[in-house]
Amino acid sequence: MSIALNVTGVPDSKTFDVTLIICLIRNLTSIISPINGFDSLPLQAETTSGSDLARIKWYRNKLAHPDSNTIDRAHFNTAWGDISDAVVRLGGPTMYQECQELKVNSLDQSNQENVLEIKQALEELRQTTENLGTKLSKVEEILDDPIPPNIRDQIKKQIEDWKKTDKMFVSTRASDYVMKCLQDKSCVTLTAPSGVGKTFISKHTALVLQKEGYKIILVYSPKDIRDFYQPGKQTVFIVDDICGNFTANRQQIDDWKQLLPVINTIIADKCCKIIVSCRLQVYKDEKFNILLPFKSCECNLVSDKLCLTSIEKQNIAKTYIGTSMQYIDEFSYNWDFFPLLCSLYHKNKKIDVKEFFKSPFGVYKDELDKLSEHGDEGNYKVCSLALCVLFNNQLKENWFQGKMTDEQRHIIEDTCDACYINRSTSKAKLKKELDTLNGTYICKQNGIYSTIHDKLFDFLAHYFGQKMIECFIDYGDSDLVRERFIWEKLLDKKTSNIDFIIKLSDDYLESYLQRLIKDWFSGKVTVVIKNTNMQMSLFRQKLLEQLKHLDLSKQVELVNTKDIVVPKESHNSGNTPLIVACCDGYTDMVQWMLHVCFDLNVDQCRDNGAAGLFIASQEGHTDLVKLILKRNPKIDRGNKHGSSPLNMASMNGHTDVVRLLLERHPNVDISNKDGCSSLFWASQEGYTDIVKLLLEKNPKVDICNKFGYTPLIKACAGNHTSIVQLLMRHKPDINTKAFDGGSALYFSAMNGNIEITQLLLENKANCDICIHSKQSITDTLNNHPSVTLDKEKQGLFDSLVSSTSSRVTDYVSKKSLDYAFDVVAGSYPLHIACFMGRIHIVRCLIDHNDNINRTKEDGTTPLFYACEVGHHDIVRLLLDKGANTQICRIDDKTPLNIATDNGHKSIVVIVREHTEKEKQLPL
Repeated sequence: MSIALNVTGVPDSKTFDVTLIICLIRNLTSIISPINGFDSLPLQAETTSGSDLARIKWYRNKLAHPDSNTIDRAHFNTAWGDISDAVVRLGGPTMYQECQELKVNSLDQSNQENVLEIKQALEELRQTTENLGTKLSKVEEILDDPIPPNIRDQIKKQIEDWKKTDKMFVSTRASDYVMKCLQDKSCVTLTAPSGVGKTFISKHTALVLQKEGYKIILVYSPKDIRDFYQPGKQTVFIVDDICGNFTANRQQIDDWKQLLPVINTIIADKCCKIIVSCRLQVYKDEKFNILLPFKSCECNLVSDKLCLTSIEKQNIAKTYIGTSMQYIDEFSYNWDFFPLLCSLYHKNKKIDVKEFFKSPFGVYKDELDKLSEHGDEGNYKVCSLALCVLFNNQLKENWFQGKMTDEQRHIIEDTCDACYINRSTSKAKLKKELDTLNGTYICKQNGIYSTIHDKLFDFLAHYFGQKMIECFIDYGDSDLVRERFIWEKLLDKKTSNIDFIIKLSDDYLESYLQRLIKDWFSGKVTVVIKNTNMQMSLFRQKLLEQLKHLDLSKQVELVNTKDIVVPKESHNSGNTPLIVACCDGYTDMVQWMLHVCFDLNVDQCRDNGAAGLFIASQEGHTDLVKLILKRNPKIDRGNKHGSSPLNMASMNGHTDVVRLLLERHPNVDISNKDGCSSLFWASQEGYTDIVKLLLEKNPKVDICNKFGYTPLIKACAGNHTSIVQLLMRHKPDINTKAFDGGSALYFSAMNGNIEITQLLLENKANCDICIHSKQSITDTLNNHPSVTLDKEKQGLFDSLVSSTSSRVTDYVSKKSLDYAFDVVAGSYPLHIACFMGRIHIVRCLIDHNDNINRTKEDGTTPLFYACEVGHHDIVRLLLDKGANTQICRIDDKTPLNIATDNGHKSIVVIVREHTEKEKQLPL
């Protein structure tokens, strides 16, 4: 065998392969196999050589491939005994002594080294496993992160910059209040003029939340909040200068409006927070009012409640100005934007502190004027700064790279002329001068030059806008032209109060109008028609005069020009002049379009399918609807969500528009993708006149949305009595149930509307219909990802808290969302009426033979709820009508226990007296 196996060296236990030698013995010898073979532990009674070899092999494999790195003492002793006995039987009595000595011997040096190596190897393996686990978690996190890597890196860098500046943050009552609001609210909006500290407070608050485990996400455009939202993950979204950083940007308002369902979902997600900063003039704009989630919790930093106190201003001054604060007079502390002044001075301490705080922008003006007086070097700086303003505070560094284009040459030559420097100045020279202003006027972030604060940009835009107005009109960014200029004849109390607005005199009006026409031809349709001045009919007439001077072919070209600037992801994508004019109600513009382009396709639509008739109907522009209807549009043409013009007019309460549309015989039963019909919307919103008009066309009155709500249920839920009366004449299914089991009767009982309740009961409403169980509702919502369980619970909680009874409101407001879910789930109309304290409803239901002792799954009767909340009058009524005081819930509690637990002593007396009377009654 030695020859066959080519054995070399001296036999040694270190190199002894137990598995191999047993394999050779069992296959090359005539040894007898154990009963269960060589791969199983032999029975205790088996003591043959084959059994002992199998026994040794089995224990060897168990010890070589253990389930853990420990072995208990009992198992060790059993194994040692079995192996020792086998070794003695195989090797003879001499092996017994060796086995005994080996069991109690200390490890020799060699074994100790082996053990040490094993321990080190195990430690290295543990560390490697931990490192791999960490890396795997990071990889999974990256793969799970919806934010693209480049955006993620930008956000990370900005947050690091925040942390540096946050070291100088001074806490105020406003910042404390914002933090307090976020404990109870999911969305807060910080409002104030520019420079008061909105952005700094929002950043600081976000950093505080980050320490609590929240992930910070900066929202650069409305779609970001939709694309980057991850349900159930702790996230704080930061939206800076929402809907415009100067005036209200109507396009941005429209974009946010389309995302309101997403915003509401995020707000309902208890893991998420939204911190919004908004200029006060934007927040107060009437068009902003439609963004209700952002109006739910306002923190006005210049209000009497939150404005900076004198002590807070001194603390800020001490932090940023130091000992120089002694030179600031008391009137300088009155600036709303005092925090900004401190920050600006901190970055440029060369300026005179006293003069700066006395007249901050006067100091900046003087400084710029002095630069202009210091020859070419000063003017180069002024020119480079003007370029940054021309690009609307978004001058990209790569604009200075590469060969100069013709467009760049025109901009630079005219800007240099306006600054009195050589018009052949190179881009490199201007970039170099711009870099010298970094930290005083300019900051560069992510390859973009911008001013160190928006307030400073406001001043610079006004300064250069007045100084080189022709250059700004010709080359200014289209958005700069759209929102910064106001024709002097249009100035009113509202617009004249906007700081740093650029007044446009009659001398430059024609140039301004020509610029708008040029932008229109280039495809900037939305920017032109949504120009701030276009809201005034006088300005539109001046524009129309210019348009009518063009060749007819050019006018037709403009009418048919499609917007190429609005991003594809925006709902405004695909705008046409007709659609934008319909959106803003510019009848005069539409009349011109239809006149010059008689064959204009009035069914042209945005990328989302919305045509002019749809938009005009949605916005309630009756005259425009009349104009478009004369061109015989597709009356039912809807958007990608399935909504028709009639849907939108009904939803928004535009009665005259609904009347006009119905004259064209539209399909009144068209529903959007959520199943909401025109009748549904009008019934839900309480538009009685529209409901009347629609019912005259015999619509399907029982059409329900995807959650099972019918027009009748919605009318009952909204307390719209007159609409319920109208619907009842068309014989709706009175007992239809919504997804959660809610019926028309349930909602009328909950709201306490006795008139609706009586009407329903007179028409055979079923009192036996209850809200589904918690499990049933949960299962249903799992199939409707558009509504989360948390959002449903929040809705139930809000419906209970908004009760007209202060007793109910006070009681429920101290409870959790889960408590509200417990109350509503499984409740019948009588249950909820008793809980809400609707005694007239309770009496009405009982008079219609409702079961006074009906129970929920947990055994709760209506009496339980009356006793719990403390409705004495309802308790007496129920007891008088035969309510059973001895019914127990599954937790063995009685109504008396519940009244006692909640401290309603008078109800305890009432129930006990009633119980005693019951005992005294003869059987």
